[in-house]
Amino acid sequence: MLVNKRTQKSTRRRAKKSGPWVNLSRNATKLNVEDFLTFRITRLSNALRTGLTKRYLEEFELSLPEWRLLALIARFAPMRFSEVTSRSSMDKGQVSRTLREMSKKNLVKMKAIRTPGSRAAEALAAPVMVSITPKGKALYAAILPVARKRQAEILMTLTESERVALYSILDKLFFTIGSTAFQEEGE
Repeated sequence: MLVNKRTQKSTRRRAKKSGPWVNLSRNATKLNVEDFLTFRITRLSNALRTGLTKRYLEEFELSLPEWRLLALIARFAPMRFSEVTSRSSMDKGQVSRTLREMSKKNLVKMKAIRTPGSRAAEALAAPVMVSITPKGKALYAAILPVARKRQAEILMTLTESERVALYSILDKLFFTIGSTAFQEEGE
C-alpha cells in the first residue's frame, strides 16, 4: 500500500509538470476522470460562478441565470424568446422560469406576438418578444462595471499571451463541439 501511494504521488508530480494531456493516445487509456476536459472545465466554471460571480450578484439580489438573461436582453432587446434561449445556451424551461421571475421583479417585459386572424389555440403558441424595462436597464448599468472589474481581475492573473491563447482555445473548442450540440438540439 505504501509503494502504491508513493507511485501515485510520483505520477501526480510528473503529470503536473508535463500535464496528463501531453502524451495523449487516441484511446486515452491513461487519462483519469479528473483530467477529462469536461471535468476540469466544469470544476473551473463552478469555481468562477461561486467565487466570482455569485458574490457580486448577491448584493444586487439577482441570481446567476437572471444576470445572464438581463445582460443578454440589455444588449440585444427586443428579442424573441427563442433567440434568448439560443443565445443564452440555457434550457427553454429555465429561460421561461427565469424570465417569469424577472418579469415579477419588473426587470423585463414579455409580450406575445399575435397575428391578426389567429385562432385562440394558435395564440397560445404565439412567439413571445422579450424587452428590458427601465428598472432592468438601471440594474444592468449598476452591475456591469462591477462584473467587468471582477472579470478583469481574474483574467489579469494570466499573461497577455495566455489570455490570447485561452480565448482562441475556447473558441476552437466551442466551434468544434458547441455548434454541433446546437444543431442536434434543433433537430
